[in-house]
Amino acid sequence: MLAARLPSEDMKIGPAIVGWLAVIMVMHLCGCSLHRVQEEAAVPAVTILPQFQEYAMDRPVSEPWNNQPWWESFEDPTLNQLIEEGLESNFSLQSFAARIEQAQALARQAGARLLPTLDASGRYEAEWDDQTISPSTRDREETTNAGGLLSWEVDLLGRLSSARKARLFEQEATVQDWLDARLLFSSAVAEQYFEIKGEQRQLEVLNEQIETNESLLELMTRRFGQGQASIVDVLQQREQLDETKARVPETQSRIGELRYTLEALLGKAPGTGSSILDSSFSQLPPLPEVGIPAALLQRRPDLRAAQQRLLALDHRVAEAVAQQFPTLRIGGGIDWQGDPDFGDSITSAFASLAAPIFAAGSRRAQVSLRKAQLDEALADYSNQFLAALTEVESTLLRERKLAERLTLVDGQLQTARRLLTEARNRFSQGLTDYLPVFTALIIVQNLERDIVDAQRNVLSTRVSLHRALGGPILPADPPRFLSSTYE
Repeated sequence: MLAARLPSEDMKIGPAIVGWLAVIMVMHLCGCSLHRVQEEAAVPAVTILPQFQEYAMDRPVSEPWNNQPWWESFEDPTLNQLIEEGLESNFSLQSFAARIEQAQALARQAGARLLPTLDASGRYEAEWDDQTISPSTRDREETTNAGGLLSWEVDLLGRLSSARKARLFEQEATVQDWLDARLLFSSAVAEQYFEIKGEQRQLEVLNEQIETNESLLELMTRRFGQGQASIVDVLQQREQLDETKARVPETQSRIGELRYTLEALLGKAPGTGSSILDSSFSQLPPLPEVGIPAALLQRRPDLRAAQQRLLALDHRVAEAVAQQFPTLRIGGGIDWQGDPDFGDSITSAFASLAAPIFAAGSRRAQVSLRKAQLDEALADYSNQFLAALTEVESTLLRERKLAERLTLVDGQLQTARRLLTEARNRFSQGLTDYLPVFTALIIVQNLERDIVDAQRNVLSTRVSLHRALGGPILPADPPRFLSSTYE
């Protein structure tokens, strides 16, 4: 390090410092940039089509995107209450929010390095020697000192400002991580909610089928006693009843597990949440506004977070490049000294220039490392965007096909019920045996359970579509338990 201390105005700064200062000042004043960060160039290296392939333009859409939280499109007050309650109490979301405060503290630290630092010091010292003036006293010498030191690293080449900008982008990335966590959480609650309702509906269907099978078993037992049916018919119907009853415990277990999982999502101990009593499914709302593929870059919080981290790494490259050049620090100080009073004062000023001479290539290696990390982040960002496009296309296709399947299964169920009615009529008239009735009964009851699964799958796929589109998850108020997240 080259340094010059200026106790008086007539002293000169060393010629080496003047030379370096001249070079740095010329570069700064001429607007030369060691590494220019182009924020608008932070885009994925993926060819973006003008529209989604699986989006049918003739399908009706709901309100404009980002007009309301996505879960409100289902118009289900219970679902709204569960999600809003969970957004306040889920511990994982609180963990994500706490990371925002950590990132903000790091950004404040980086910003503080751009400003001068001021330190104050003081000292009092007393010394006694072995010489005595009288038997009761000894010589005592007292010294007092107080002073202040001002120091400032001049950020001529932008190293400190690049570090600060990197921290600010990283802070914004943590905010987007928090929003993405809220999106994933809300979709997880909705999926659990619809699955619970689906299992409850399945339990209701099973109970209805048990009643039907018991009624038919009673009928077949009576006809067997009258010699109008065989023991095989009775045993077949009893087996169908037992098979239906055997499905009940598993369904009840599934309902309990889903409720416990939902309560944990809401930050509650298992068994302390309220039960979901209504088993009816919400009406599938109109398709959300899908938009164009490029809109995902702004809609999805995870893509926004990846972009912010990409920009942060770009500024880290600028920081590493500037690290290879000299750093300039200037400052001054004042000291008051006395014996014992503050009788004298000393003022000083200094300028120091630290220039790297030999570091075995470590600084160049740091630049190469940062550039490689930037290339990696760009590749990950592009891959993440490509995965988002695929997720939207696949979910649009899946929802359309599941809706088609639901329509077909519903038609199949109506036909099977007609078949069962006709088979029972012919059996009651003695035109056929019980086998056609039994076969049609199995088909109807299987389809009744299948259609519940189909309805639930359509709703779950709509939830997945909202998640793939990025919600919308509207900007939220800062978490109440954080002290300075948005100060």
